[in-house]
Amino acid sequence: MNLWSNPPVTCPDDEWLSQYDAARELGISVLRVGWRLACANLTPAHNSRREAGVTRASVVRDREWLAAASRWAKGFRVLKGLLRWI
Repeated sequence: MNLWSNPPVTCPDDEWLSQYDAARELGISVLRVGWRLACANLTPAHNSRREAGVTRASVVRDREWLAAASRWAKGFRVLKGLLRWI
């Protein structure tokens, strides 16, 4: 994980969410949570038991962005994510 552009951070258990919980809070599938992690839209994190998940702050930030973003901004975000992996 040393080569990740956004390596997982260690955070307290109350600031950590599993990917399944993040998907439920954002109203999206777990696959889309994985995509958002890969595109650096969510911050990967480990809890005290070293379980993989995301930070609660990144989920809140993503939810706020989704609520305020226009269709064009959302489309550009998808395009930027695709170009990142080409």
